[in-house]
Amino acid sequence: MTTLKEILSVLQFSDLTLLNEQGDLERVVEMVDITETPDIKNFTTPHSLIVTTGMSYQDDQSGLINLIRELNDIQVAGLGIKLSRFLKKLDDEVIAFANKLKFPIIEIPESWNLGSITHHISSFILDEETEKLHFALDIQQELNAMLMQGFSLNMMIERLSRLIKVPVMLLNSFHQVESSSHHFHQNSEHVQKNLNYFRRYLNSEQTEPNHNGVFQEEYAVFKVPAFKYFPYYLMISNVNLLNYPISLLTIEQAVNTLSLAIYKNSKIKEAEQQDVNHFFTTLMSEHPDNLVSLAQHTDLLKKYHIQPSTFYQVIICGIDKEKNVENSAYLNERYQMTFEWLTHKFTGIDPSISIYMSQGERRFTILLQRRHHYYLEYCRYIQKEYQLFFNSSLSFGIGNEVSELSQLPLSFFEANEAYDNKYEQGEMEFIEPYKSKSVEELLQLIPTNKLKPFIIYTLGPLAYPQTTKEKELRFTLSVYMANQCDLTKTSEDIFIHRNTVKYRIKKCEEILGQSVESPDTSLSIRLALFASEKISL
Repeated sequence: MTTLKEILSVLQFSDLTLLNEQGDLERVVEMVDITETPDIKNFTTPHSLIVTTGMSYQDDQSGLINLIRELNDIQVAGLGIKLSRFLKKLDDEVIAFANKLKFPIIEIPESWNLGSITHHISSFILDEETEKLHFALDIQQELNAMLMQGFSLNMMIERLSRLIKVPVMLLNSFHQVESSSHHFHQNSEHVQKNLNYFRRYLNSEQTEPNHNGVFQEEYAVFKVPAFKYFPYYLMISNVNLLNYPISLLTIEQAVNTLSLAIYKNSKIKEAEQQDVNHFFTTLMSEHPDNLVSLAQHTDLLKKYHIQPSTFYQVIICGIDKEKNVENSAYLNERYQMTFEWLTHKFTGIDPSISIYMSQGERRFTILLQRRHHYYLEYCRYIQKEYQLFFNSSLSFGIGNEVSELSQLPLSFFEANEAYDNKYEQGEMEFIEPYKSKSVEELLQLIPTNKLKPFIIYTLGPLAYPQTTKEKELRFTLSVYMANQCDLTKTSEDIFIHRNTVKYRIKKCEEILGQSVESPDTSLSIRLALFASEKISL
């Protein structure tokens, strides 16, 4: 966009003079209007330069104050007055009021008639905007060619910087430097200055890049919408050094190409990660014997981020469900961004940590391949950081450590079960280590209609005794099994003679049709006795 400053800097218009020192010459001029009517506000448009002789105010210049106020309210670029025709000189009150609003008043000299000045300024604006458009398209075409030829983001950022002759920095969705021009290399102070401004930009109430058609500050920040909800940012430094024909359009066209480059790179990484995820999912369903042989293929495992180690531990991570969040595009984008964020955070403390995605369940598998004594504290730290950036929460299920690759599916199973137990209870933002199940909890997993036949088959009439004699035999058998088939201890516990215990156990064996002391039979009897106490007939 053409500004008053650019117009006045042209030799052809060098005799145009700014009458009020505080007039803002950075105002954009899109067209020129001639008028002699006081109600021009009803007929002109924003960013117009109004030229007039001021004929209507030759007897009373106070009307100019109201005119300036009205024009400023509708964002008119400025007022050009041919003083020599009627007014000769502006009153101090008019100048002071214009300065208060920073509204530019420009004197048009006697040598120009209004029709001619209107034509020449309009032609200049048109020619300049055409040149800016051509320059912007040339830069876009060059960056597009680099994109098609597979050049990296670093090279594209460096090229853009050299084309516009100022420092350029690209920040990723997590507000970290992704790429920067040579100006920032080995210049940490320069980098920090940029980041400090960028943080102020993020903390401000602005929702759009800090430009209003022109560059008015030392820095300018542009959203790079490769991702709708988690954009990148392009930061331009030394904006005051940008010269014609560089314009806002130039940067916008560059942003479009950078968006495509970032999106393309993201899709390539996603495809590669899907292959890694599929391998890991398959690995977790393999038989341990197959994993023993696979452990010998270290090069293959390294390709999928698994290292030879005597320590493995799986942590399952999931994004907690939120009410009233049904935007699938947002959820998909957040899931992918969470993966990248977790990868950055965990590999930052240990490069050997690997992260895998479980697309169907929207979970992440975190594989520790070295012992970390403070991993629970780090999970809590991750939860707090995630809440700050994503305004959402994470939960973790933690499996036990294992020492061999063949045991890894066990830790994976434990981590998922620990996560599922809390998730199904509706809990959020939890960190749940796996706890081994008791015999009672395991039996609860077996449907009653399948457990009862086992009880009756194993214990026969002793499963649910009806007579006093059967109840007596069952009680003795139960104590005998609890005492590891020790006759003496059993007789002491139930206060009967040792021979009586021996007789009752023999009767039990006759009823059951087998010895109660063989290892397999003993285990079945113990389980059946325990289960029959929990399940009624």
